[in-house]
Amino acid sequence: MSEDNISYLSNKRREKDQQILDNLGFEDLKPKDIALVEALIFSSKKKLPHQVIKEITSFSDEKLERIIIYLDKKYQSLEFGIQLKEYNNSYLFQTKKGFAAEIEQLFDITKVSSLSTASMETLAIIAYRQPVTRSEIEEIRGVSVERTLSTLSKYELIEEVGRKETIGNPIIYGTTDQFLEYLDIEDLNDLPEIERVEKLFAEEIEEAAKKAAAEDKKEDEEEIE
Repeated sequence: MSEDNISYLSNKRREKDQQILDNLGFEDLKPKDIALVEALIFSSKKKLPHQVIKEITSFSDEKLERIIIYLDKKYQSLEFGIQLKEYNNSYLFQTKKGFAAEIEQLFDITKVSSLSTASMETLAIIAYRQPVTRSEIEEIRGVSVERTLSTLSKYELIEEVGRKETIGNPIIYGTTDQFLEYLDIEDLNDLPEIERVEKLFAEEIEEAAKKAAAEDKKEDEEEIE
């Protein structure tokens, strides 16, 4: 590509960026300030908290919020393969879901692990009842959840958030930012109505149930032989 073509494309990109700023009423934002926030989020290996960005840049909450809005709007465009995501007032760049198949091919991902029915049910209980103890979860499910809690902790979907001030001081559990990513929601206020949980997880639960049924059938056949 010639230098003239590169220059033309760069100018068009700048024009489009400026148009977004104009439409949002953010004409006063400086490109250098926007680029700084963008660079910080891009460089972070983990989700970058709003407070950390504020401390590094010394930007006001209002200014930082406007820059985040601008970046979110910018990367919604079809010309970008990434998007800005917010989880619990922290930010990161993610690839768009539409390119999942190609990205899996790039990293040779042949099998995607899914949670079992037991794990999904336990996770839902924790999400809606948190903070909650193991015994409280077991009372609802009617079965032991020790191994299930271990699995959910392994995948960093839940974490210990303290101990309940009662006899024995049992551990209490809550969900993590990883859980928010799993559901692709910004914070717990965005959780769907509890009646929709079964529908939300229906695909994963059905797949897990079919797998369990197939394994049971195989075991029965082996016993007959």
